[in-house]
Amino acid sequence: MCNAFVSKRIFIIIIFLLYSFSYAFSQQRESVNKVIVKLKAKLEKDITDKKSLKKISELLINSGDYNQTIHYALILDSVAQLSNDETAQMYSYIYLGQAMVMKGEVRKSKYYIDKSLELAIKLSNDSVLASVYNGLGLYASNVEMDYYRSINYFFQGIEAAKRSSHERLYSILLCNISGIYYLKGDSEGLKYALECHTLGHEKGDAYLIYCGSIASAYMFFLLGDYDEALKYTKEAAFIIEENNFYNKTDFYNLYGNILFKLRDNKSAIGAFYKALEFKDQSQTSSVANTYLSMAKVFIKQRQYKESVVLLEQGLDISIKNKNTIHIPELYKYISISYELDQDYSNALKYYKIFQSFSDSIYNAEKERTLSELKIKYDTEKHENEIKQSKLSLLQKEKRFQLLLFAFILIFIILGGTYVSYYKKNKLYLQIVKRNKDAIKHEANLKEQIGELRSKIGKEFIIKKYSVSSISEEKEIKLYEELTNLIKNEHIYKQNDLTKEKLAALLNTNRTYLSQVINKYSGLSFTHFINSFRIEDAVHVLSDPNNDIPLKALSIDIGFNSTTTFYTAFRSSVGMTPSLYREKVHQLEKQERKNNNRMLPNHR
Repeated sequence: MCNAFVSKRIFIIIIFLLYSFSYAFSQQRESVNKVIVKLKAKLEKDITDKKSLKKISELLINSGDYNQTIHYALILDSVAQLSNDETAQMYSYIYLGQAMVMKGEVRKSKYYIDKSLELAIKLSNDSVLASVYNGLGLYASNVEMDYYRSINYFFQGIEAAKRSSHERLYSILLCNISGIYYLKGDSEGLKYALECHTLGHEKGDAYLIYCGSIASAYMFFLLGDYDEALKYTKEAAFIIEENNFYNKTDFYNLYGNILFKLRDNKSAIGAFYKALEFKDQSQTSSVANTYLSMAKVFIKQRQYKESVVLLEQGLDISIKNKNTIHIPELYKYISISYELDQDYSNALKYYKIFQSFSDSIYNAEKERTLSELKIKYDTEKHENEIKQSKLSLLQKEKRFQLLLFAFILIFIILGGTYVSYYKKNKLYLQIVKRNKDAIKHEANLKEQIGELRSKIGKEFIIKKYSVSSISEEKEIKLYEELTNLIKNEHIYKQNDLTKEKLAALLNTNRTYLSQVINKYSGLSFTHFINSFRIEDAVHVLSDPNNDIPLKALSIDIGFNSTTTFYTAFRSSVGMTPSLYREKVHQLEKQERKNNNRMLPNHR
């Protein structure tokens, strides 16, 4: 009761403070909403005004109004084609590409982003190139769930923005980098969020202030500093209301998460329902994250069936809009809900799906590349700061600065080499440990399922989806028969296994089998079969006492050649089988050493 009262007081204070400084802010810069209204009035008189079309498209996409963005960007495209203006056409493509990414129109978005990239390179336009890289980064994170490629694109965008002195795009890219770090659960993103926030205030730019404040709030939330998170949330709330930005779901979701951490579950759920009121005007990722956040509250309250319903809603909207950002975590918490509800069969099913997503995200080589990008950015930022502060003394201290630069460069190269080696080795060990833990967790779940089945025998019934159609039930049944055949009879070990052979065993045809595999696993037939082979290999190689030769192992689990086995294993796990075995032994030695230290000394 006390927590609820305190939280409500906090919210009232936030609203009061927002309006207390609204006059000062509005005097500093005209609101985005008013500028959009003026531009619409101007375009009613002259719809061919390319400058106004470009500006309104930019403001609308920043506001989160993707339908209106597409409307005006298509007009800009038509006008540009009529006047043969490649520059205007280039801008129309980038706005269309980015808006369609956020709406889940995957094929169209990729088409427009690629076209804008072609024109940006052709016209040597670094300003647009920075925006294109931003669009590619959004596509990689929202559609492909490739955070490493996403952040790589954002860093390339930063380089292009610096070359063109486009400070606004530079700031937006900083904020997007911070967002990826938040998704990775890494507080390193705080410095990028704060830099965007500072630059927004320096420029008096409402959108940059909003981006910086909401990103900083998320970062402080990640760090557990809820007072600071509330401070930045307050500022984001004012900006979003003052300028009528569309993505209000994000703000209310963040506020709900803070209330949840403050143990005010009732108010938190109220904030989440408020967030969902704006779901039709918000980004898919924000809506999916709200369902995920609310489900966590229900799990805390032991309302597991309710949490599964919410998580499935988040999963449904993510899949429909082809937005992959929160899909792994949604699967993870569905598995947790089922496990806590003692439905171990479904818990194991969804845990496997979650694990397959996690393995595709987590990769040691990519982590090393990300570390190098971060070091490069931090180094260049540091050098730029030195140049600014020493500009007046540059001539007098030129010799000294050259020596200093050489020393710093050598130090960075040596340090970077050491950090790269250390992190790479650490990440390899983490992959091995995670796989060993996953094997144990899977064994425990299987044991629990076995115990449950032995208690109730024939009465053990796994509930099907009550709302499924007949065709869906047939697909689910076929997929279950397929997985049972693979898991129980280990048919994947046959090196002559083909799609036709497997279809015949299941009394179906190869086309229908491919459709079912793709729908329920997201994989092609070859990748689906190889995933079980690699899972088998990981089990064998995770046992330090098993010294089977790798060539014999590859034949035993169904591969026709050692090269194919090596390629598939490295693609899935992030390292070669021989290196994985080496890290297993290294981890075992470390654990044995740690256990020896914990043993009491007997005299």
